[in-house]
Amino acid sequence: MRRFIWATSYLAGGIAAGALSAYVLIQQAGVEPAGTGTPWYSRAAALTETGDHYVRAHYLLAGRLPPVPGQLMEATAETDNDGRPLTGGCVYRIVSTGALPGWWSISVIGGASATAPLQSTAGSDTAILQPDGTVEILVYPSPRPGNWLKSPTRRRFTILYTALPRSGAGLAPAFAIRREACL
Repeated sequence: MRRFIWATSYLAGGIAAGALSAYVLIQQAGVEPAGTGTPWYSRAAALTETGDHYVRAHYLLAGRLPPVPGQLMEATAETDNDGRPLTGGCVYRIVSTGALPGWWSISVIGGASATAPLQSTAGSDTAILQPDGTVEILVYPSPRPGNWLKSPTRRRFTILYTALPRSGAGLAPAFAIRREACL
């Protein structure tokens, strides 16, 4: 009886360790910086490889289909441009730094992964442009005039960028994330 219990516990431990290692690999697979000097990370390059099942599993575990390369691009940021984590206790200004694609969307996600519930979204069809054609979005816990996204209070969050890719443009979103102040 004792051998049966030990064998069962070893088997259960092996299955748990295998599942945990697969989950960690799925969450980390294919994540690459979307550009130099930006806080954005993307899985777009890994999605073009036909055999990378772990990258596709990342999206499928979240209940989403992976974006089709060349048709839609996604990038996430968990830090500002200075490398500091995005937290609900601070105010951030997201500023366009270059030409924007015809359609884009920026969302604040309530957790450290793209699977957390979306809290607020601004996009090319709802954002108010500055006179020079740039876009500025304020990320703050309470409503503000202009382009505003609600941030969670006192916890970390992620910013998700989704866009139609521009021909000849890199993978990096044309937005900088700057910390304004902390509350």
